[in-house]
Amino acid sequence: MAKGVGSHEDDSKGRILTVAAELFMEHGFGGTSVREIGERAGVGQSSLYHHVRSKGHLLQLLHQSVAQELIAKLESVTSSDRSAVDQLREVVQIFLTTVASHQSQVTVYLREYPALSPDAKEEIQRDRDRSDALVDTVIQRGIDTGEFRADLDVQLTRLALLGMCNWSYEWYRPSGPRKVGEIGEISDYFADFVLQGVLARPRRRSRH
Repeated sequence: MAKGVGSHEDDSKGRILTVAAELFMEHGFGGTSVREIGERAGVGQSSLYHHVRSKGHLLQLLHQSVAQELIAKLESVTSSDRSAVDQLREVVQIFLTTVASHQSQVTVYLREYPALSPDAKEEIQRDRDRSDALVDTVIQRGIDTGEFRADLDVQLTRLALLGMCNWSYEWYRPSGPRKVGEIGEISDYFADFVLQGVLARPRRRSRH
């Protein structure tokens, strides 16, 4: 995500995007100048504008990077034949590991959406809607198969799940008490927590 591969030109663009995400996370989109991005990335203004049209374009590219990666991973989950329980565990893992490995990009994705241009917002919102729909698919599958409670509100369940996972961008720090190596444990804990609320319970037989 936001990393160039192959040619030197790709490497330069990837470095610009990475630095932009870091600065947007540290100072906000409005508090970061194009000059600061160029200086930290080690590229001149002419080179920077060779790769991106503007600071707003950088913001759009960062949003696209996060959204497209999430969609690709979620599509892989929903296309599998695994149980809804296992799929929901994978969904939680996807969102938490994305925060852990791409925290600056995810922070920008979640916090700086209002700064996008109207056209960019429309495009990114379509991506966000697609991501939400894929999570809804997993929840609805669990209801249909009887793995999840029949009375679940799909949208509210998704909002609760994603709210819990996405908020980790505020507290997760690689150098903090929760290390990257522990993200799997955190993911399992969160998944267990969610499943306790959505799993169908066998009905007790009435005593006569």
